[in-house]
Amino acid sequence: MNDQDKSGSMPVILIVDDDDLLRNFYSRVLTDEGYESVCAANGNEAIDILESGKYDIKLSIIDLLMPVKTGWELIQYMKKDNKFSNIPIIAITAFAASLDEFEKVKSTCEVVMHKGEFALDNFKNTVHAQLKR
Repeated sequence: MNDQDKSGSMPVILIVDDDDLLRNFYSRVLTDEGYESVCAANGNEAIDILESGKYDIKLSIIDLLMPVKTGWELIQYMKKDNKFSNIPIIAITAFAASLDEFEKVKSTCEVVMHKGEFALDNFKNTVHAQLKR
């Protein structure tokens, strides 16, 4: 279930999570689906990847709670920069945010997924749907 972009290449998805196992798992799943992934362990690494211009990022999957620069700080950075503000964001979180925090993230990101309620088919379908937008 993959979607070539207009150039005929597969979409590149930025995965940002400080958990090595989860980051590698997401990457393997997306690679198996035919997507290309590029990974970062924190918000600063993700910004370096975005600013390098090496990749035409079509979607980002961002863990909200990370050291160095949080997912929320990364999301704010992306939304304020015209080069990155149109990249769809799937926020992933393991913590139960307050209602205000949840609404803030929900209003900024296309999708918010909870790690505790993770379902592989739902993850794949969500990625596919966001790339179709």
